[in-house]
Amino acid sequence: MGSVIATIGKESEKVVDGRLRKAIPFVGADREGDFSQLGVGLMFPEGGGQIWGLVCPHTVIQSWRGMKLLEKLGEVRSGTLCACWTVARRNLHETDEHYLDELAIQLGGIEKLQAVLDEIFASAPSSQELEMMITNFREKGVEVDSWEFDEEIKAGLIETSPLIETLVREAEERRQALQREDDEVKKPLPREESLSAFFEDLGIANFIIGGGIGAYGWDWGHIGLSELDQVAKKDSFSKYLEEGHYLEHTTKGKEPFSTPPILSEASDRDAPFGELERPWFQATDGTRYTFLHAKYRDGHFFVKTRVEKEGAEPTEASYSLQELRDMIGELPPPLAKPSWLRRKVASLFQ
Repeated sequence: MGSVIATIGKESEKVVDGRLRKAIPFVGADREGDFSQLGVGLMFPEGGGQIWGLVCPHTVIQSWRGMKLLEKLGEVRSGTLCACWTVARRNLHETDEHYLDELAIQLGGIEKLQAVLDEIFASAPSSQELEMMITNFREKGVEVDSWEFDEEIKAGLIETSPLIETLVREAEERRQALQREDDEVKKPLPREESLSAFFEDLGIANFIIGGGIGAYGWDWGHIGLSELDQVAKKDSFSKYLEEGHYLEHTTKGKEPFSTPPILSEASDRDAPFGELERPWFQATDGTRYTFLHAKYRDGHFFVKTRVEKEGAEPTEASYSLQELRDMIGELPPPLAKPSWLRRKVASLFQ
């Protein structure tokens, strides 16, 4: 999917990355649909261009003002588009004030920049242009934030309209839906419906999020078994995770009741968390159950599970926790851990 152009500004000659070119500022997004970055850009009559924006927030009027500021600049350097968009926001955060200094150099001083900003903040897109921008974005699946409209209406710079009222209503509906989801995520479950309790009974712990890729603690990390219900619920409500929460754990970790493998000293040093794997359990009849995804709906967890029985082809299906308990049957008694192994496990986290 290509970029989205919501409205364009005045064409002029600008020095872009050291080269004099005809350029047209615009308000747009880098792509259609979800995860688009909405902001301000520059395109060239002969083709090509550049854009700077954010996935969130999607502020149309701020982006329009950033475009108007860009129109007045004779040079576009690395970071200029970001600077124009950022200073076009009312109540500029102190951490972003350095952008004022950068733009002031191009406009001949801070006083001239302030005069330009005063002019821009006293203006707003016409009703027709604003409706066109909103419509262009919505037709391409780019969500538009509505919170900035209220401030502009109170300032008398724009007027409300059926389309703006629709945006405000949809935003409130999304807020209420998110609140209901948050309430459901936080609601404790009875033990028989708890994913955490199910895996505790199987002696499986050390679950992770982030796929084990990148830096531990930043890009990925362990979640406590007691957190698993909430994390899996939240992922189940995401429209981007069709199968719900991806189940993965390490064979060693911070919850030593899940019996870790006995590794050599060298292996312990090289892999403090053991191996990454999908959690699995072998029942007393030899059947192996590998747990792939957990999806929460209607007050119950359903776990997509691969079932492997000797002499039969593996199968995959989603089962409720009660169905899995019935299938697995009687659990073996907990393995007694010798004292030296308990000390070994404890030493890993000292």
